[in-house]
Amino acid sequence: MEDSSDRGTDLYEREGPKEETLQLVVFRLAQEWYGVEITRVKEVIKAGKITYLPSSPEHIAGIVNLRGNILSVTDLKAFFHLPHEEPIERSRIIAIESGILQTGFLVDEVVESIEIPASKIEPPLLTLPVDGGEYLKGQCKIAGKLIAVINVERILEKRG
Repeated sequence: MEDSSDRGTDLYEREGPKEETLQLVVFRLAQEWYGVEITRVKEVIKAGKITYLPSSPEHIAGIVNLRGNILSVTDLKAFFHLPHEEPIERSRIIAIESGILQTGFLVDEVVESIEIPASKIEPPLLTLPVDGGEYLKGQCKIAGKLIAVINVERILEKRG
């Protein structure tokens, strides 16, 4: 009888090391698809009442109270200079955490969470429909959709 621990070792050696994967929360802005690494996402909440802050930059939608914590909200459509629309029923705020910083990204709709091989992420094309390609980590094509992967840290640096 074959030792089962040997079979596991053989299987691992035949398959080789697992490819590194990346988990993304996929969302929509206007008619375009974007993704943010799930490791940066604290939670997704319905876009309720956002309190406007006078004299704030155009891309800052305002603030929300998230269970007693004040969270500033960045309107990613304004940030990327996409056509402005009022939030709709499907609009969501993606609560983001990066180091000690917390913020929210206002998006039109959160679509899904996916896991993809890291090798599928390619450098962003200059033809991507978003203004500010420096705020993208790359892009990938999944099920016929081009998904631009945003660089959370670069956006947080810019939004001040």
